[in-house]
Amino acid sequence: MVIKMIKIERRRGRLLIHLLNRWKLEWTVEPRYWRNPLIVVTLWLCLPLLLPLMPRGLFISPLTLLTAFFMANIVAVCALTLTLQVVGTGRFNFGIPFFVVTGGYVAALLDKNYGLGPALTLPAAFAVGALVGLALSPLTIIARGIYFCLITLILPLILHELVFWRVDIFGAETGIPGVSKLVSTGDLMQDCLFGFYMSFAILIVILFIVDKVLRSRLGLMFATILEDEDVAASFGIETKKIKVVIFTLTCGLLAIPGWFIAHYYASFAGTAWLEPWLLILVLLAFAIGGRGAAYSSVLGAYFVVILREILRAFIMEAALMTLYIILFAVFYVLPHGLWGLYRPPRYREYVAYISMRKKT
Repeated sequence: MVIKMIKIERRRGRLLIHLLNRWKLEWTVEPRYWRNPLIVVTLWLCLPLLLPLMPRGLFISPLTLLTAFFMANIVAVCALTLTLQVVGTGRFNFGIPFFVVTGGYVAALLDKNYGLGPALTLPAAFAVGALVGLALSPLTIIARGIYFCLITLILPLILHELVFWRVDIFGAETGIPGVSKLVSTGDLMQDCLFGFYMSFAILIVILFIVDKVLRSRLGLMFATILEDEDVAASFGIETKKIKVVIFTLTCGLLAIPGWFIAHYYASFAGTAWLEPWLLILVLLAFAIGGRGAAYSSVLGAYFVVILREILRAFIMEAALMTLYIILFAVFYVLPHGLWGLYRPPRYREYVAYISMRKKT
């Protein structure tokens, strides 16, 4: 019975697994396709464990670096989700802090007022983020280019005003204290280490999803929509339905970092995360990493966040200005981003771009 339900077929360099004669899974046997990602993930996991071995007296402490790794994971999750959203809808969302803070407030309020733990506030945060995204998804159809960017840019400002208007609910700058903490060991270094690995797990799951989607036939359909919606519609692709679904799901994914922040810090002050710095870091990670692969967003996030912490240790007052100058220089020196150093674009290879106004 099991043999009839599962059928394995070996082809050149890969295995095809047929489930119930309906679903088909593919696994690449040749190690050159999965060796490098496996090595990178292993080194990535071991990196925080090597921080206590750093010699003392350096310009930056191990705790500061570990906190930077944790923040880089948060930024990378947002940048990855933005990558899938941009390719799937052809729209550039500037309202990322809005959805992150929405997830954080949902988790904090449900946990404090109704006693729900992190296991229950996680699906609630995703569901509320997805519902808000569904309500806003018609904008992906009626608004294009710079108009969509400006509309989504207003969303964090509206939420910021709402937070200060209803201080009794959201707490304004004070925030919502007393949220259930994910873990508390009593050691700050151990707590940061747990925060890194928990955010790392979230990042790996979303990275796997985004990478598999972009490499599939759905990814080809998304690329066609991004290139030209009219051409995609002429091929029979349901562009409106796809944009609504992708925008809804990615908005739900953007609420997950907010959930994690609320339960990791055991409190949530959304005003701090509604500031422009979060949007700037995500956009810089999205752009500086390069185009063409999901891994580029992760690479860009780590580069931007760690460089910011190093500059803060050297030049505290002029750190941000120096960071922006360096990143602008990188844009000119590396037109294909940091990912282009590892894998430059090949001849006749598709490279996604955003058209800011409708072509005539």
